[in-house]
Amino acid sequence: MIDGVSLGVGLGLALLGGLLIALAGRRWGLCPLQHGPALEAGQRVELTTAGKRYTTFLQGVDSETLRFAPPLERGLPVSFEAGTFAQLRLTTPAGVFEATIRFTGRQTTPAPSLCACVVGRWQHTERRRHERILLPDEVHVRICYGGEQWISWAHDVSAGGLRLIAPVPAPVNTQVRLELPAALRGLTDSNEERTARVVACDRAPTRHGYAYQLRLAFTDE
Repeated sequence: MIDGVSLGVGLGLALLGGLLIALAGRRWGLCPLQHGPALEAGQRVELTTAGKRYTTFLQGVDSETLRFAPPLERGLPVSFEAGTFAQLRLTTPAGVFEATIRFTGRQTTPAPSLCACVVGRWQHTERRRHERILLPDEVHVRICYGGEQWISWAHDVSAGGLRLIAPVPAPVNTQVRLELPAALRGLTDSNEERTARVVACDRAPTRHGYAYQLRLAFTDE
């Protein structure tokens, strides 16, 4: 026969095990980063909340907490109250990933940042036609349109286009001319000069301050 002490110990262990499983399941369900894309500091992301879309970048990942640089609205940094939900969109070489996040607070050191946690699972929403290559170093690209020229730098590149950080904006659908350095000519299998169409233009924070992110599609393939 099982005495009362043994029965009590068994029930206690069973209850403790169930509690630990429940807590672990809740933790993994809220921030399942292991099911998502590789996250790195400096990645640019899109946040959509209350019908508004913001472009910013990921400052880092601490355990299950994502830290974002505060996005800008009319030149001023935007903050979100703890508990606010947003849709996160991240473009990687493997494609486009989306997830719902919940803001959990703010940090002021080492730099102002917004903290958030992933809720649910990442969704792989789009696979790229061309492999996109992230560029770890700043590769300068000369961009020309409207009779003006500017020096920008490439963030990533593929056979179909590239993403630039430029000091000035360019309207969507604008045709631009690019002068590519030798490093990018090899990656895109192209000549020094290319023409491209502006697919998107967003104000974006960078480590040098705030500039403009231009997504370009080559038109002379």
